[in-house]
Amino acid sequence: MTQPNIASITFRSVVALMASWLLAANVWAAEPVDPKQETPHELIEEVTEVLFDVVQKYNGGSDNAEQYYDEIQGILEPVVDFEFIAKAVMGSHRSDASDEQVETFVQEFKRGLVTTYAKGIANYVDSEISIRPPSEDVADKRRVSVDQEVKHDGSTYRLSYTMAKNRSGEWKLINLVLDGVNLGRSFRSQFGQAAKKYDGDLDKVIDNWLDEM
Repeated sequence: MTQPNIASITFRSVVALMASWLLAANVWAAEPVDPKQETPHELIEEVTEVLFDVVQKYNGGSDNAEQYYDEIQGILEPVVDFEFIAKAVMGSHRSDASDEQVETFVQEFKRGLVTTYAKGIANYVDSEISIRPPSEDVADKRRVSVDQEVKHDGSTYRLSYTMAKNRSGEWKLINLVLDGVNLGRSFRSQFGQAAKKYDGDLDKVIDNWLDEM
């Protein structure tokens, strides 16, 4: 079987990640989630409910797209460790980057993920989502995998979220594995390829990151 390229894996992974958060529950919520008070499984369900409300509010971005993106980002920021993921994506190139370049890439990376999610939601409105309950108490764990299955248009996607507890006691999403494909590693490979393309010029890599996605 022909393997999909990194770009297609990345796009599919991001959309499946965000869409599955969106569609796993049927109850709408208006209150913000608290990453410190919820278990990883509860947190995903809570985020799902809030996102669902926002998507309905803005008709999937058809109404006031920029405000829609801003609200989606505001919901995801407390539970997705964009900074951790972005720095990991830079890999060994991070040591060659200035603090300013790292911060710029973190913001570009975040914007790319949020925009990709927001644009892709409508394609997954009929998906069937199930979350596997934890097999043990996770209260004392520092890192937990949350397994999920997404059925859409005759295809089944199996996802495993890596949730980590930070020093403040908050659970954060730091990685996703989709059908055996590690999202973090795929992005890191993509960054490395871009660095070669631009002869190690990190400013060009960062400036063109959204196009590379």
